[in-house]
Amino acid sequence: MAGAFGTGLKNSVFGYLFNDLDLDVSDGLCVKHDDPDLWFAGEAEKEDGEKWTFNRKQRERVALEVDRATQALAICKNCPAKVNCLELGMRGTQIYYGIYGGTMPGERLLKLGRSMKKAEYANKLNFANKVRRTMKERGISG
Repeated sequence: MAGAFGTGLKNSVFGYLFNDLDLDVSDGLCVKHDDPDLWFAGEAEKEDGEKWTFNRKQRERVALEVDRATQALAICKNCPAKVNCLELGMRGTQIYYGIYGGTMPGERLLKLGRSMKKAEYANKLNFANKVRRTMKERGISG
């Protein structure tokens, strides 16, 4: 179960999932990747106390997060653990954060029938849509 982290899945960034693993994702490409934070792209859209005015700095930050999510999703499409990972992503707090099984939080919330009237959910879906458009523009299937 050792990944690129040297100490294995239990001590990796994904270790918090280990106690709830009845699904094997130990062969996941994210577990072995040198930048596991890639699968949490788009989570920090605003800094503490920041007003969202979509200024140049904020647009650049969003563009960077879109690029990172695009990279993660491109890796996910060939992952041997994709099915189990998606099932895991549909549980508990994983629904709201991170990329699981090639899906983003907004997509999972929509699949579960959550109302997109809540601003936080709508923002997650908007981000997912932006990433999917970017992937399509770049000819990346996911």
